[in-house]
This record gives sequence, C-alpha cells and structure tokens, in this order.
Amino acid sequence: MKKDLITVNIDVGGTFTDGFFAWGNRLVSAKVPTTGHDLTVGFMECIESGAEKMEMGLSEFLSKASMVRFSTTMGTNAIIEKKGMQIGLLVTSGQEGELYSVEGEFKVSDYFVNPELIEGVEEEIDIEGKVIIKPKVEQTLKAVKKLQESGARMIVISLKNSYWNDANEREVKRLIQEEYPRHYLGSVPTLASFEVSSRPDDYRRLNTVVGNAYIHRPMKVSLYRAEDKIRSHIYNKPLFIGHSSGGVAAVAKTRAIDTLNSGPVAGVFGVKALSDEYQVDIIGADMGGTSLDLSVVRKGELPLELSHEIEGLPTHIPAIAVQTIGAGGGSIAKVVQGELQIGPESVGANPGPACFGKGGKMATVTDADVVLGRISSDFFLGGRLELSVDKARKAMEEHVVGERKNKIEEAANEIIEGVEQKVKDSIVKVGSGIDTVVAYGGAGPMHMTGLVKEKGIKRIIITPHSAIFSAFGESMMGILHTYTRPLLQKSNVEELINQMKMDAEKDMKSEGFSSDEIKFDVDAISYDPSERVDGFVPIEKKRKKDELVTLRLHARGEAPVSVFTRGKCGEENPEIAKIGEREVIWGDEKISTPVFIFEKLQKGAIVEGPAIIESIDTTIPIVEGTFFRVDVIGNGIIGSKRSDIVVS
Repeated sequence: MKKDLITVNIDVGGTFTDGFFAWGNRLVSAKVPTTGHDLTVGFMECIESGAEKMEMGLSEFLSKASMVRFSTTMGTNAIIEKKGMQIGLLVTSGQEGELYSVEGEFKVSDYFVNPELIEGVEEEIDIEGKVIIKPKVEQTLKAVKKLQESGARMIVISLKNSYWNDANEREVKRLIQEEYPRHYLGSVPTLASFEVSSRPDDYRRLNTVVGNAYIHRPMKVSLYRAEDKIRSHIYNKPLFIGHSSGGVAAVAKTRAIDTLNSGPVAGVFGVKALSDEYQVDIIGADMGGTSLDLSVVRKGELPLELSHEIEGLPTHIPAIAVQTIGAGGGSIAKVVQGELQIGPESVGANPGPACFGKGGKMATVTDADVVLGRISSDFFLGGRLELSVDKARKAMEEHVVGERKNKIEEAANEIIEGVEQKVKDSIVKVGSGIDTVVAYGGAGPMHMTGLVKEKGIKRIIITPHSAIFSAFGESMMGILHTYTRPLLQKSNVEELINQMKMDAEKDMKSEGFSSDEIKFDVDAISYDPSERVDGFVPIEKKRKKDELVTLRLHARGEAPVSVFTRGKCGEENPEIAKIGEREVIWGDEKISTPVFIFEKLQKGAIVEGPAIIESIDTTIPIVEGTFFRVDVIGNGIIGSKRSDIVVS
C-alpha cells in the first residue's frame, strides 16, 4: 500500500461521528452529529468536512486516499436497544430449554431469542466426531417451517458437538437451502455455528453465532452502503472495518460480531502509542456523550481477552478489553426519591442536551457545565453550535432543583461533583498502581483534569486529537485477519497452518497485499471442559485425549499509520494564546477566569489554574492548584506539581 497518500479514519459514536485525516505531516480532524436514521449520512458528511479542511473536493480527496477505515457502535447499540433480527434457533433435541448452559448461566433466550422460536433437531454426534444420528429431512424441515411461520427472519443452527464434526450442521443448512432457494419468496438467511466459530464449548458457540445473527442484517446493509458511497466518489479500494480484536479488514471479510466495541478499541491503539512514546503504563479514559470507556496498557501491551462478553453472554470473539460505565456528557441527571441520580440513561445525539436547543428537555451533565460557565455557549464545537444557557437552566430547574429547592448553580455543581466522583472511582479501580491517565472523548478532558489532586494519579495527558481520539487511534490499526482450526488427535499441525496461510493470502490479495507483504504468527488456545476456561498452550505440546485445543493464525498487513512528531519547547508564557476572561463557577465561588486556545499554545507553555483552555472540539478546565503544560509532541500534560508535567 502506498504511504504517501491520505488516510481517512472515521469513528461513528452514539452522539458524534469523528474523523481523523492524515496526509504526511498534515493532520486534520472533523466532528459532525451522528445520523441515527442512516449512519452513512454522517459518515459521508464527516469525510466531506475533512476534504474541505484539506481544501479539496470530495471526489479528489477520496481519489488520493490510500485507505478508508471505519469503526462504529451500530452493532453495540442494536444489542443495547434490542433492535436486532427476529431469530429462529435450531438446536439438538433436548437442548431447547437449557441451550447447552449449566445452572445459573445467562442464556440467549433471556435476551436475543424468543423462547417460542427455538426448535430441536433430532441428531447426534459423539465426542469422537462420529455421526450417530443424521438429521431427518422431514423432521428438520417441519421445525424450520414452524419457525418461519412464527415470524423468524433468520435461521440459526447450533448443534451439539459440532466442534468435533460439523457434518450435521452442514446437512441441516443444505436441507434448508434446497427447500427454500434464494428466489423463493419465503426464504430466510441461514447461519450455522461452524461458519462463525471453530472453538469448543457448545454454549459459547451458540452465543457467538446468535450474537452475530442478531445484528447481521443492519450491519451488512449499512457497511456495504458506506462502501458504495465512497466508491461513487472515485475511491476504488476496499472499505476497512474496525474489529474488536485489534485490526481492520475489508467489509467482505467482516462478520457483524467482529465490529462490536470497535470504536472504543480503536481508542486503545492511541493509548498504546502514547504508552510507547512516554514509556509509562497508562489508563485510557474515553468519555463521550453516552459512556465512559476504560482501558489499561501495561508495558506497552494491548489488553487482549480471548472471550468477549455480549450482555453477559461469553462468546468466542477475542477482543481488546474495554470496560464501559454509564457516564457521559449526555447522561441524564434527575431526582429519584429525593436523591440525585446521574445516568446511565443518555439523551444521545437527538435531541441531545437541553442546551443544544434541539428539543431536549432533560437536564444533563453538559447542561450543568454550561450553567457553571465551564463550557462557552458561543464556542462549542469551535462555534459551530450555539448553546442556550437559558434552556440549560430551565432543564435544571424543572428536573433537578424541583422539590429540593436548592439553587440552580448548586444543583449544577452537585451534578459535576457526582459524575466526576463516578469517573474517579472507576479509573482508580480499573488501573490500580498506574499514575498516568489519557483523557479523551468529547467530555473526557472536561471531567478528568481534577484527578491530579487525588491520591495515586500523578498526571493527565490530553492530546490535540482528544475529542476524536478513537478516530486518531484507528489510524494506527493495521490489517488483521484471524483464522482458526480445531486441533484434534488426528490433526497434522503443519497441514492446518498451511491451509490457513492459503486462506489468508487469498483474502489479503483482494485487499492489495502480495504474499511477501503478509506477516504470520501462530498460537494455540486450550479449553478445559471441566472448568470452562480458556488459556494458551505451546503448539508443539503433546495432546491428551480430552484436551480441546484450537490452532489460531494471525495474518497482518502493514498499513499507513500516524506517528507523533516532536518539536522544540519555547517560552513558558502562555499569553499569546489568551483570548480573554469569563465568569466561571468553581465550587461555591464565581471567578473571572482566563481563557486560552489550545491550538495557539506554544510547546513549552505553562498555564496555571484556575483557567479554561478551549479547543475546537473540547474544553479543558484547569482547577486551582494544578498546572497545564504543552510538551514537545504538542500534548497537554496536567499535574498538581510542576515536576509532574514534564514527561518527555
């Protein structure tokens, strides 16, 4: 892939769609509202905004793009909002109720599948992989017909012991496709567990294939529509989709379930880049409009977990570990039985906080910031959206003050203190022993700068790209394909690896990589049936008869990535970036507070709190007794001591 062209990186969040665009050392960003009715509208608007900042038309801009990366929360949101497919589930007869679970385990019938849309198939495969009972045509098709007539829009097949032999799953799928060919009006898509997972544990295989099917159709439609739109503007390469496992792949090589949490995962790559640059362990704290996503990078290692959970259901999807807490700028503040409650509900992008003036009536964290003067009403998003202080105060009066009869400013302070305490507790819990935090997301720098006054946190790092940090981190994600095969007693390890390499070379050729440009690495995942836990084992280890092992091959392709550029530090005096003062309420006191523009602060400049530092896409309040310094990379470092704000 050519590295002298533009890279386009788009992250679609619940409230805003962010873009980071790199062309050599020229870096620009964009932020537009997420268009919930059709995410591809905001996707294209964000790219068009980037093109304008690069002083190009959209088609010229995309014709110069070496690659377009795209991460989205669409799948996650569909699951949270229960807006997925109506699934008809086929399991081995006798498992219609238990669904291969043990006592106390959460089941797909508790969340994803209507229990009335589960049917059994009379079949059996033993743990040696021998077909004991082959699916009967009449019984199988009768079960499928019943599911269709009951409203199933997708058929999922997950049969017992298919890890050992997937012959019966293949047979059931063949019968369905023969009975209901594509041109038949009543046909429905069909997905079997062997197509999604080759790892053991019938329970997790079932969870994985159901989770994928649940969000398959909306993801497929949206991602291909996005690709079609950029292709209509002379972009002739694949659209690369962010995967939760830590890489990107073409739309055609992406399963819906691969995309879950891909936006927050992209941000972790930015955290790792900072950890590598500063040579310190770092907590990543991404606070947007809806949630706070936390990650930890220790010794430069990405936190990979083998089995990602979806709404409490363990799956076979590996993922970069990110913990999510319901705390964001759009979190709703209300009084419940006399007590203030903040979140986890959020107003999202539409209608948004009351101060946005788009019809929102509920009080939010952002409304509290506006009431206190922490956020400028006329410089939000660089002045692109004028905020209404009056509407923020009215929402606070109606939904927070009410019967408590305290002042609006007191209520706003209580909201800010409450959400920041929630953020602090979560950060300390997830990153024990780490003293450096990267604060990002539109609300991250707004609500974490005071952490440096707390015990255990030495410094906060805020980058110029903090408000679009997941899109920035996405620019550091390379091409990654993962292939798996069950490693049985009779398996030839070398033969399995060669098979996977052949598949990888075929897939990556379509993405612009030749065989000599692909890097391979292989590992093996063990599974203990008695404890139901995964782990890694040496590939060459001699197998015991009851040991279940999956051979895994990663194929990586180097892609253009962003890097940090260092400069020289100049004067500490920040006056050149000062644009005036405004009244800000800090605790119980209203103070005339100096305001600085982040982009105008020179490297080496130091700002002492109390102060407000404004950026095009975020605001950074510097509390009294703390310092903010721009380092040689251009990042802002916040600490309670001058010695803590020098990291490079």
